[in-house]
Amino acid sequence: MSEELGGVVFEHIADITPIRNDTGDVREEMPQSRYGKASEVALNRYGRGPFCKFTIPRISQSQEGVYIFMVCGQPIYVGQCENLGSRINTGYGNISPKNCYVGGQQTNCRINNLIFKAANRGAHIRLLFHESNDRYRVEGDLIRQLSPEWNRSTPSLLHPR
Repeated sequence: MSEELGGVVFEHIADITPIRNDTGDVREEMPQSRYGKASEVALNRYGRGPFCKFTIPRISQSQEGVYIFMVCGQPIYVGQCENLGSRINTGYGNISPKNCYVGGQQTNCRINNLIFKAANRGAHIRLLFHESNDRYRVEGDLIRQLSPEWNRSTPSLLHPR
């Protein structure tokens, strides 16, 4: 199923469905205590959690492009990646203990926590993807056009990762 946003055609990759506990609530993940250097390094500003775990189906390792998290039908976050499966499954979908601390991936923590909160509210969360080797430009154009609520920083177009 495809969908056009900002003049770009995206494919629906998956619904984001975090793991739930026995009562049906999103299971809280708190990986911070497993970090070996926790006593030496401070938590980053988004490292407190709680977090959730989720995965998307295995995807070709070569899928480079732009992804959009949709919440209740609205584009809420636009990002770019070299490898969609890795970016989602081992980045956003499974917060590593190190990422909770200064020097870790703050964005992974922030977006995962926002997904946790949205899922707990019962929001329908989807992941869309557009394959592109011009991902920085496409990401920047979409962030400027769509002004997604969860995007905070300047698009990667201006600051390649």
